[in-house]
Amino acid sequence: MGSNKMSTQKKIVLGLLILWVVLLIVFGLVRSGFLIQGKVGVYFFQKQSGDFLTLVPVERKTKGIITDISSKIRYALEQLISGPNSEEAEEFISCVPAETKLLDVRIDGNLIYVDFDETIETGGGIKEIRGRLAQIVFTATQFNPDAGVILLINGKEIKSFSGEGITDVEKPMHRDEFLDFLKEERE
Repeated sequence: MGSNKMSTQKKIVLGLLILWVVLLIVFGLVRSGFLIQGKVGVYFFQKQSGDFLTLVPVERKTKGIITDISSKIRYALEQLISGPNSEEAEEFISCVPAETKLLDVRIDGNLIYVDFDETIETGGGIKEIRGRLAQIVFTATQFNPDAGVILLINGKEIKSFSGEGITDVEKPMHRDEFLDFLKEERE
């Protein structure tokens, strides 16, 4: 009888130990994003009165498991192109043309290469063009705010952006070039 009781206690302890290990594994998988959908930030402009545009991140859930950063950036930029959804449209706008095609995203060290078709350059005045670039830079650099963004059109690096070539993009673009679109910078 004594050995049977010991066997039951061992089974309980072993069961609890196995449960603890399983919980640790599940917690680790959840924390790393393997068991839950991930989230990315998409930078849109908040609608407001006056002449200022304020850039704010809007959270979007990823579909499926996305583990590498370039795929997360690609997904976020695709969401940026699709614009605010029906629930967000009351509060947010985008300067990115909805017809734009994202061709490639590549990371090389501290640089993010973003390749669009020529539609990305269409329409808008200087402020809207700068806003579009700000949206791209902030969305692409959300996982590394110090990274630079190099813009490509149909696989080729460009020196200026928009139909009239009004914005110089020959050097990598960084967040600090667009701080005037952030609310806290104007306060």
